[in-house]
Amino acid sequence: MVISAHEIPELSGTNAIKWSLLSVLNKTQPSFFQKSIFQVDHKDAQGRYILNNNTLNGPEGAHVFKSNDELVFRKKDLGYRLNHSSALLEKKSLIEIKITSDSAGLEKNTETGWIYIALNESTDLNVQKKVISYETEQDIISSPFFKIVFSKEKPFLLDAFHWRLSDGSRWSHDVTDTMKIRHIGQFLGFPFRRTDDDYFSRLVDVKQGPLRIIRRTENKVKVFWKLKSPALYIDYIMMPDGFVMDSMVDIPFKISFFFSDLSTVTTMDWNNAFENTALIIHSSDSRLNLPIDGRPSDDKRKFNQIVAQEFSVSSSLGLFDVRLAIPDDFPIRSQLYLNDDLKELDPPEHYPGQFGNVGFKTTGWENINSKLHHLKFTVCVDQNAVNQ
Repeated sequence: MVISAHEIPELSGTNAIKWSLLSVLNKTQPSFFQKSIFQVDHKDAQGRYILNNNTLNGPEGAHVFKSNDELVFRKKDLGYRLNHSSALLEKKSLIEIKITSDSAGLEKNTETGWIYIALNESTDLNVQKKVISYETEQDIISSPFFKIVFSKEKPFLLDAFHWRLSDGSRWSHDVTDTMKIRHIGQFLGFPFRRTDDDYFSRLVDVKQGPLRIIRRTENKVKVFWKLKSPALYIDYIMMPDGFVMDSMVDIPFKISFFFSDLSTVTTMDWNNAFENTALIIHSSDSRLNLPIDGRPSDDKRKFNQIVAQEFSVSSSLGLFDVRLAIPDDFPIRSQLYLNDDLKELDPPEHYPGQFGNVGFKTTGWENINSKLHHLKFTVCVDQNAVNQ
């Protein structure tokens, strides 16, 4: 659960290191609290995470909850409502938060839960139990359900994905070949094509918390000879059951002065060694369910004509639900992209063929203006699908 500061105005100006998050988890004991794990992530006025204050040992002012910040906790820690006649209320200064959400099914059900913030009851956030971890030297993130390895040469690219198997002690083999980004268009009237090989990328900051790890890279693309694009910052907001890839696009000039017909293809190419995992790609917009076998088909070609911002990938190892969020003032368009052909090579990577290489094709990049935009890819993992 992620709550923006503006939704809880009572917390504005309070110090997060003096909070405790409390839940009533036993209905028969409505006055008994349990402390819950939480995390506060600070953001600036442009929606960028502030990562250079990665510990709680700095000045107190660095931990004041401000209007752009976020409070993060687990949905499983939502509890029952406190009995307002409880004597505990005389001892604690509490803010009550009611969460109401809709759960989809044959019939829509409304779920409600409560959580409480004690304003003057400090929690040592440095010793909270972590549900997601980061290996600094290897640049690896692990959760109870998956392990992600990032590329050493191009750290903005996800390089490997492993499912945790049901016995809890082992990981699956890498189910991916590689993540890919392609830029195609015209530069000053000449054909323009850029791939991962044309990127310069470095890891610049990582914030580690008990519930989310935020990992930032600075990236530039080679445009012509020694000319590079302005810096593009990409944040991976990693959570136990998925992640958000937030690309912060801030070009200080009008792209159409130099470029035209620009399109970008962002995809994940899967490992064909996993053919026996029954990999299937779904599109709810077209009701297509496409078994991946490394052979093209008419239905797979139709998939490339779908104007949409969501698809899913399922297998016997698990389910990915992938969504692209384009801001209303960001004038690009999105359609789905799929290439499933083991006979077709896709340089510069050295992986043979393409096996369910799926993602989004975005067009209209030449129309963007010179202001900061957030383009977000969200990947949710269905842990219930992990059955091997």
